Amino acid sequence: MIITTVKKQGGDNLFVSIIEEIGGENAVKVANALSDKDEATDEEIAEKTDMRLNAVRKVLYRLYENRLASYRRTRDTRTGWFIYFWKLNPERLRTLIISRKQMVYQRLKERLYFEKENMLFHCGNSECEQLTFDDAMDVSFKCPNCAKPLIFVKNDKSIELLETKISELEEELKTLKY
Repeated sequence: MIITTVKKQGGDNLFVSIIEEIGGENAVKVANALSDKDEATDEEIAEKTDMRLNAVRKVLYRLYENRLASYRRTRDTRTGWFIYFWKLNPERLRTLIISRKQMVYQRLKERLYFEKENMLFHCGNSECEQLTFDDAMDVSFKCPNCAKPLIFVKNDKSIELLETKISELEEELKTLKY
């Protein structure tokens, strides 16, 4: 195992931060319980964390969906029920980070395309949304929310910021892949 403990240390630990993002504070408790052993059953984890069994299982399934936990299944010969032995997979963290950064990168590229290809209009009210030229024309250049006149928005700074973030992410992704 890459880490010996998952104890939260002021948010320094990237693995803990990702686990907390995925499943909240309960996920950190479950990960701490799992980090002490190679593997444990959901009942053992529930007992150790003082959490309800359903809450522990919910966290384990969320960690499993993100491939940060895995399980081994055996059948209890006395009852016939399945027993699941869970363990953490911190080595999968790198893959998860790369896929999340790729998703953000793709969304930023889509937003950049949208910003470059559309003339945007806004009324100046922070609670109202920007409209494209076609949408603004449909509402006679009056905000559909507050009825103020819509004004053309220069989005040069937004485009510049998006381009900067995209190039930063490209560099990060290059270094992470190698």
